[in-house]
Amino acid sequence: MDELKKLYLRTYFLINYKKSIQLENFICLIKTITDNKDIEQNIEKFCLFVKSLNKKDFTTILKDGLLADSTDNEKKIIQELSTIKYENLKSILIEKFKNYEDLFQNLPYFDNSGFKGQEIKDNNRTFVFDSNYDLIPVDFFETTKFKDLKGYEEQKRILLKNTNSFLNGLKVNNVLLYGDAGCGKSTSVRALLNEFKELRMVQVFKDNLINLDKLFKKLKDLPYKFIIFADDISFCETDRTLSTMKAVLEGSLIQCPKNAVIYATSNRRHLIKESFQSRLGDEVHLNDTLNEISSLSERFGINLLFQKPTNDEFCDIVIKLAYDNNITIDKKELIEKAQRLALSKGSRSPRIARQLIDNLLANIEL
Repeated sequence: MDELKKLYLRTYFLINYKKSIQLENFICLIKTITDNKDIEQNIEKFCLFVKSLNKKDFTTILKDGLLADSTDNEKKIIQELSTIKYENLKSILIEKFKNYEDLFQNLPYFDNSGFKGQEIKDNNRTFVFDSNYDLIPVDFFETTKFKDLKGYEEQKRILLKNTNSFLNGLKVNNVLLYGDAGCGKSTSVRALLNEFKELRMVQVFKDNLINLDKLFKKLKDLPYKFIIFADDISFCETDRTLSTMKAVLEGSLIQCPKNAVIYATSNRRHLIKESFQSRLGDEVHLNDTLNEISSLSERFGINLLFQKPTNDEFCDIVIKLAYDNNITIDKKELIEKAQRLALSKGSRSPRIARQLIDNLLANIEL
């Protein structure tokens, strides 16, 4: 009873929470149970609260109390309110009015056992949105920071600025990072978590993008900022997920919530697998077909191109990575090793440069 009284007194510190008659009735019920010794008043307040719920469950009411601009203290109070269950209050009333136990056994029931405000703990920062529409916490092991990524300075600058504006509540754009494989698109997005400790990230796999509307509902009432990360995506022209993506990016009634932004990566400029038939085509209105192909990528407000580096840029990346990792090897020999590895891989990219440095650190002879 004393703990319940203390929690009631703490509700006076709720300032930013979303007002609702149901939540006010619940707080009033707690006050009555802790202070009022009139059995009629206790029953009346209990029934008034349950009646005010209507078809809206108590889980939703408590979650409605969480706003992005609430203080940590207010969030904690709301979460503590969520721990007060029907059985707790019934037991207190039975103890308080021992001669009326049978009466209190038949109180109208309410349920808040599924309170979702605690689904995401403060120490969970990375999640996967699964096929059951749940946010599954995953361990995050990425240690890369932007200073560790060599080259692509303008792309990194824009990505950092957009993310910083997002965290500061400004209007920002969804971002598409596209271009050649191994150039750091995905790593750049993941590295943002090491630049902004208050940021959270939800990865959505391509086959689940069609359920973005359900993810939006999950995120919109949570007091955190999320990047929705769609990695290495591409579509065929008949893919039904394609129309879903275009709709949620622009033009649909279903909008990305203000506390989320979409960052996607792809090796394809237009995200759609094209054929020569698509380009040459046998349609009367060929231009319409080409516009349809490019329409998805154009709905991203920011498009960042990551191309394979030139030979000089590749060598510069290798040298800088070697310096950062305290590898003392003759510069000419280092470049020869880098060129040899790139030739064997058939490509020059920051990924190949990193693989070379990792081999050298592991004392693997190339």
